[in-house]
Amino acid sequence: MKCILVLALPIVLAWPAAASDPKVDSLKKLGRAALIDLAIRQMNDPQFDASQYDRVTVKANENSLIVEFGLSVTLKTNRSCFYNGIMVALAGSGSGKSIEGNCKEPVYYRETRRIQKKVAFVFAAINGSEVVGGLRNDRLPVGTSMEVTQRGRWFHVRTDSWSTMSRFKINRLSGRVTRAMHKHYARTTAENDEFEIIQ
Repeated sequence: MKCILVLALPIVLAWPAAASDPKVDSLKKLGRAALIDLAIRQMNDPQFDASQYDRVTVKANENSLIVEFGLSVTLKTNRSCFYNGIMVALAGSGSGKSIEGNCKEPVYYRETRRIQKKVAFVFAAINGSEVVGGLRNDRLPVGTSMEVTQRGRWFHVRTDSWSTMSRFKINRLSGRVTRAMHKHYARTTAENDEFEIIQ
C-alpha cells in the first residue's frame, strides 16, 4: 500500500493596492497655488477673504484633495462669532466650516486693529517671560496653533502642536505670565500619516 503525503502550502495572492482616484492625481499636478485659487473659486462667496486666514494647507490622499484655511492664533471673547476654519474638498469629501463661538450667524474672520494689538501684547508677554519659551520673529512654528481667551483681567492662552500642549495666563495690565503648564502627548502614529501635504 502506497502512502501519499500531501503538503498543504499556503497560497499567497497578491492583491493590488487600492488605486488612487485619477481626479486627485490630475489635481495634484496643478500645484499648491492653483489649488488654493480653485478652492476659493469653488466656494464662490464674495464675503470670503482668503488673506485673513494665515494657515493654508493643501493635502491629499488616494481619494480626496482638501484645501484648509485656518488661523494660527484665535482670539476668543464672549462675543466671538466667526469661522475659524474652512475646508474645501476639490476631490472626495471633507468640505465644511468650523465656528468659533456659540452663535447662529457666524461671519468670516476679519483681523481688526484691536485684535492685532491684543495678539501683539500676548506675543510680547511671551517673549519677555522666563516662564514660557519665546516666539522667534513673533510667529508660531508650522503645526502649532494658539488660542487666546480674554476673560476679565486675564488672557488665558493655550498652544497646541502634534507633540505638546501648553497653558498659561497673562495679566492684561502687567503682561506677567503665570500658571504655566506643559504636557507632551504620547502618539502612536506619525504626524500627517494619512495625508500628503502639497507644497
